[in-house]
Amino acid sequence: MTKPFFGKLLLFVAAISFAASIDVHAQQYPVKTIRLITPFATGASFLIGQLLSEGLRETFRQAVVAESRSGGGGSIALETVARSAPDGYTLLVASSTLTIVPIVRPELKIDAVHDFAPISLVGTIPNLMIVHPSVPAKSIKEFVREARARPGRLTYGSSGAGTSNHLATELFSVLAKVRLTHVSYKSATLAVIDLVRGDIDMVIGQQTAVAPFISSGKLRVIAVLTAQRTAALPGVPTAAEQGMPDLVVDTWYGVLAPSGTRTEIIDRLAQEIVRIMKSPEARQVMAKADVELIVSTPSTFAEFIKSDSARWVKVIRDAKLKFE
Repeated sequence: MTKPFFGKLLLFVAAISFAASIDVHAQQYPVKTIRLITPFATGASFLIGQLLSEGLRETFRQAVVAESRSGGGGSIALETVARSAPDGYTLLVASSTLTIVPIVRPELKIDAVHDFAPISLVGTIPNLMIVHPSVPAKSIKEFVREARARPGRLTYGSSGAGTSNHLATELFSVLAKVRLTHVSYKSATLAVIDLVRGDIDMVIGQQTAVAPFISSGKLRVIAVLTAQRTAALPGVPTAAEQGMPDLVVDTWYGVLAPSGTRTEIIDRLAQEIVRIMKSPEARQVMAKADVELIVSTPSTFAEFIKSDSARWVKVIRDAKLKFE
């Protein structure tokens, strides 16, 4: 046997062994604890984290824990997962903050598109445009007319500069070509409380947070910001139905891994996460939290993140927003 031939044979055997080791490793996954990192200690993201941890624990017969890394408006959780080893053992239960935080806080040096490997969308919560009853508008058209008649006089509240409801309202302002005055709060709950009091005029907020005030008549919904009308408010038209097809801004949730995680691990996690979320038990839990089930393939989720990120870059540019 010649030396060149022997060398090629060794390389061939090594390649076969390497491929086999990858296949075996993928089949054995997981062999240690999986962490589902959530950006908040309460709310839908943590609920989804707990739900998935229980389902994956039963499937994999391995420890799976939901771990809150709150702080920095979600940035701590994003950094934790983005900087973790891409081995499938540290996952992120992300919300809409994933595509917003890296844009408004460039100093973090996190890229929503390139630093994460999308696995699947899991759900959405509808956002509503709501006003205090003292505002005469009962539709987007009437609200726009009111805003144009009094430039800068109508106020809106948000959970802070650069948050999802702040940017959603700025998107509305850009589309409607109106000028509103922003009032920043430490949380969406505080903004809603002041809206109920009549201290501000309008808020774009999650259906879950404002439902009791709508049913009691303390607040009025003028639009739902989803692609279709919601089951909870079938009589309220969408923004698209009212002439604003680009004002579709729901709060979405999904699961991602660090960029570089092997495709076979991503695909297996996607398969199991979709199965869990479609189970009757999960549907019941999600329905009670007003989270509408939506699942996807990893590639579809990746395209969604690219599109969502590009949209907020454009909104910030068009609205001429500055963040310190």
